[in-house]
Amino acid sequence: MFFVQPDRRKRMAVRPQQKINLLSGAKAKTRQTLRDVVGHACMRFGAFEVSFKNRELRKFGLRVRLQQKPLQVLNRLLETPREFVTREEFAEVLWPDLHVSVDRSLNTAMNALRRALGDEGRNPRFIETRPGLGYRFIADVETFEGRGEAPQPSALHANTEADQDYLKGRYFSDRMTEEDLHKSVAYFESALARDPEHALACTGLADTYTQFAFHGIPTGESFVCANKFAARALRIDDRLPEAHLSMAGVKRTSQWDWTGAEADYRKALELNALDPRAHCLYADHLAAMGRFEEARREITLARDLDPVSLVIGVEQAWILYVSRDFQAAAEQSWKTLALEPRFAPAQNTLGLAYQSLGLMEEALVELENARLCSGEQPTAVAALAHALASAGRRGEAARCFEQLERAACARRISPYWIALVHTAFGATGRAFECLNRAFDYHDPWLVWLKTEPRFDPLREDPRFSSLTRRIRAEFA
Repeated sequence: MFFVQPDRRKRMAVRPQQKINLLSGAKAKTRQTLRDVVGHACMRFGAFEVSFKNRELRKFGLRVRLQQKPLQVLNRLLETPREFVTREEFAEVLWPDLHVSVDRSLNTAMNALRRALGDEGRNPRFIETRPGLGYRFIADVETFEGRGEAPQPSALHANTEADQDYLKGRYFSDRMTEEDLHKSVAYFESALARDPEHALACTGLADTYTQFAFHGIPTGESFVCANKFAARALRIDDRLPEAHLSMAGVKRTSQWDWTGAEADYRKALELNALDPRAHCLYADHLAAMGRFEEARREITLARDLDPVSLVIGVEQAWILYVSRDFQAAAEQSWKTLALEPRFAPAQNTLGLAYQSLGLMEEALVELENARLCSGEQPTAVAALAHALASAGRRGEAARCFEQLERAACARRISPYWIALVHTAFGATGRAFECLNRAFDYHDPWLVWLKTEPRFDPLREDPRFSSLTRRIRAEFA
């Protein structure tokens, strides 16, 4: 939900084609009344129509793609047209309770809105900027009840419930734990049961099954399901950016088709250049390829578009880590943990950054926190074992490694993580045995082998360059 409408507000009856007298002052229209109009009616200015209830902006009847934050900016401007809205007021609406600078994010959202409206800053038709005062909406606005037949209540209810199920699925998938991934599948499947043509729900399932492969679910099963749902989403709507993102993820992780994945990432951004998730996933792909400058540029764009996303925050920390900017990785991890102190992936990246900076005691504290908060996820257990071995605490590392091996008797543990611990112990031969086994399994974690700092001790070995070449050449 993009906008919160307090239940105690009275709803104002709005007649079709009612013209708002924008110059008559508070006596004619109070701000509260205008909020009611904005929240519950459609509004028209120039060639544009907007419905905040349906979260839609249209031009000449055709839908204009607009992200959440730019739409919220427009919502706030239309609550008090002809009146200046300060940057501080925008911050209160768009990022409540977030005590950090949001200037860049507001500029990004405002520029995105202006591009969608075709509005020029120097000669504006809709949004005027006044230094020191803020922004105001300067065009005439009409309100109306909408055109065409209203949808049948049952159909409207079903579609709304399917959308809600999809959003709940995304919420749980973004938490990134195996338990939450199973919850997300249930919600995505519920959305498809309500609406079999719900392409977004298909993308949710495709992305979740791709994530399952990283959690140790057999890759063959996970990748088959991921490919099936990504292809289904594209069949339903091949102009849907999320569908191309899902297919890019499948190509990258299950096929090691780096060129095909990049084409789909670029297509998604072509369809929606303001999608923070698209910029984040593309940045992830670029970082795995070792194209760090491009990756950092993309993840910064993603962060500007959505400064409170935990997933984007931790991906930025990870990209900084694999690009060897360990101090910046630690700082970004802290920023993410300020939003959610028990977010295990950020605890993990903070521990890895500390380890690379030589702050071993601090690193072990954070990696232990990540192990506990993740529910003993193999990635976290392996990270802790690696750090303990690197710190010379080999007895504790061995006990941690035994825990990983015991877990492997009950479920599949990626050989990638076993190889990581062997690397810390200096068991180079065993490390390569595990990495080759990961290659045979088509383990998705191998996409990071080229840039993962913890495998640096193996890089001078000819077997390492041979393996990375095989991974890059596998699809070709």
